Amino acid sequence: MSAQVGGEPTAPDLFVISHSGARAGAPMVLLRFLRWLAANTTVDTSVVLLHGGDMEDEFRRLGARLVGGAQSRLWMLQHGLRSMGYPKASSALAAARLGPPMWNRRNARLVLMNSVGSLPALRFMPRDAPGTVVLYVHELDESLEQTVGSSVWERESPRVDYFLTCSGAVTEMLVERKGIPADRITEQPGFVDRWHVEPLRTRYLRREMKIPRDAFVVGASGRLDWRKAPEVFVRVARTLVDRRPDLNPHFVWLGGPIDDTPGWKLRHDIDAAGLADRFHLPGETRTPAEVFSTFDVYALTSRVDPFPLTMLEAASLGVPIVSFANGGAVELAAAGGADPLIDIVPYLDVVAMAEAIARLLDEPDARRAAGARVREHVLSTHVTDVAAPRLFEILADLEPTLRTKGPEARPRELRGS
Repeated sequence: MSAQVGGEPTAPDLFVISHSGARAGAPMVLLRFLRWLAANTTVDTSVVLLHGGDMEDEFRRLGARLVGGAQSRLWMLQHGLRSMGYPKASSALAAARLGPPMWNRRNARLVLMNSVGSLPALRFMPRDAPGTVVLYVHELDESLEQTVGSSVWERESPRVDYFLTCSGAVTEMLVERKGIPADRITEQPGFVDRWHVEPLRTRYLRREMKIPRDAFVVGASGRLDWRKAPEVFVRVARTLVDRRPDLNPHFVWLGGPIDDTPGWKLRHDIDAAGLADRFHLPGETRTPAEVFSTFDVYALTSRVDPFPLTMLEAASLGVPIVSFANGGAVELAAAGGADPLIDIVPYLDVVAMAEAIARLLDEPDARRAAGARVREHVLSTHVTDVAAPRLFEILADLEPTLRTKGPEARPRELRGS
C-alpha cells in the first residue's frame, strides 16, 4: 500500500475511493479486497475515505487517508451552506476538502470508486486524467437516489468507463433504467470471510442473551432503517408466536444503532407487541459471526436489498434462510436450480414468512440440510479467497499492468503473509 501522508506517489497502480468506513456492506467488501491485495500482490494502492466510521482504523492500517470522519464538521458545514442557499461557498469548501487528494492521484492507472456514494468526488478528478474509472455499484434505485440523487448521477456517471455490480438486479437497473450498455458492466457479488465459531462460544452467547436452552432462535441483521425493515421483523415475530407458541421462539436483531432514535422506535414496537421477554438487541459488534452462530433460522425482512452480506454471513455458517421476494435473495435462491438454496416468500407477507420459519423449526433434518446446501454454495463462491481473485482479474482486464504485480508475480513464500 502507498503511504498516504507526505511523499505519497502521485501515480499509484490503483486509486481507491470509498464513500465510508462504516460497518456496512460496501465498505466491508472493499476492506476484504484491500486486505487480500496487500497479502497477495505488490499492487501499489492508494485509498481515500470520504467519511469515517466503525472500520476507519482498519482502513487506516491499510494506508487509507481519511478526508471525513473527525473532519465531518467540514462536511456538515458544506451541506449546511448549500441548504441555506450558498451553493458557491459550499462548492468552494468541498473543493478545499476533496480537491487535493483527488488531484494528487490524477495519474493513477486505474480508479476504483466503491459505491455510488463515492461518485460526487469524481468532479474533483481532472477531466484529462489518464486512468480508467470503475464504479462498483452496490445500490438499487431507491438507495442510489437517496445517496447521490439524479443530478449527481447524470453529471458524473458519464465519466465512468466501466461498472461493477453486486447483483443481477443492479445490472438490470443500470441497463434498463440508467441506459448503461451491458458490455460495460460485470457482475461481482459481495463476499465474506470464512468463519469458524466454537460451539462453546455459541452456548455462552445464548446464555448471555438469556435465551432458554430449549428455545429456537430466529435471527435478523442490519441497520435500523426503512430498507432493512426491523419493524417488519417484529411483525413476523408476533405472528410466529401467535401461531406456534409451542416452539418457544426467541428473536435476535443484530445491528444498530440501538441507543439512538431508531433503537427507541424498535423497542417501542417490541414492547407494544408483547415480545420484550423474547426479543434481544445485542447492537453492533466486530464479531457478527458469533451472534449469527446462535441462530436456528435467518429471516431476511429487507424491503430492498441488492445482495445483502448478512445473508451470505448467515449462510456461511450453515444457517438456513427465509426471505421476502426481492433483490439478491431471489438470485441466491435461484443458484440452487430446481431446488432453491433458500426459502422465498411473497413480498412483505409476514404470515407466509412465519409459516416458512415454523416449517424449518419443525423439521430438524430438513433445517440442517437446507443450511448445509446454502453453506456449501457460499463457501465455494462468495468467500474472500475465491471472490477477491475474481475481482482482481476483472480489474486486471481493464488495466493489464496490474498482472505484473498480481498473485502469480509475488514470490510464493510471501503470498498471503
